[in-house]
Amino acid sequence: MSPAKPQIPLEDVLFAFSVEPTHDKLTLERYLTLYPQFTEDLVDLSHELRIEGRGIAEAVEDEATFQRALKQFTGVRRPAAVINPFDAFRGAGFAALAKKLRVPRSVLLAFRDRLVIASSVPAAFVERVARAANTTVADLMTHLDLPPVVATPANYKANEKPTLADKVAFDTLLDASGTTTEQKLDIYTAAE
Repeated sequence: MSPAKPQIPLEDVLFAFSVEPTHDKLTLERYLTLYPQFTEDLVDLSHELRIEGRGIAEAVEDEATFQRALKQFTGVRRPAAVINPFDAFRGAGFAALAKKLRVPRSVLLAFRDRLVIASSVPAAFVERVARAANTTVADLMTHLDLPPVVATPANYKANEKPTLADKVAFDTLLDASGTTTEQKLDIYTAAE
């Protein structure tokens, strides 16, 4: 197993970009290639730096041009903030959701923290989770496709700063969570 690549904090990446001699397309593309997990923040900073270099009227007029360029580069419009569909479930509500889905809480935690490879989850189970979490399949998949999140400080007590875990395949997640054969059968058949 190769050693994990050290995670560079977002603030360090944004600072490095901001002190570059130029903030042209090539510089932005270099940073986006190196740090794809920070795409939205880097594009926003690039836009802000362009605004600072010109009058606000020019920047407002140029928003449509900026959106077209962003769409061309990323293939989509700047996304609205993606809402974690599991934010509505805390404490007993989270436990009840896991029970309703008939999965160990650790599986649901992996979904919440985006630790599962979205494409490895059976479509029928994705639909079942989306229904139970009162969201759409598209929104759930968008959530899962984002980079993993670090557990909040309230949920994490240790002497060292938590690090991002790698995403895992759904089968691996089920095996690691101690899911029984019966639970796996239920999950893969998505019986209601």
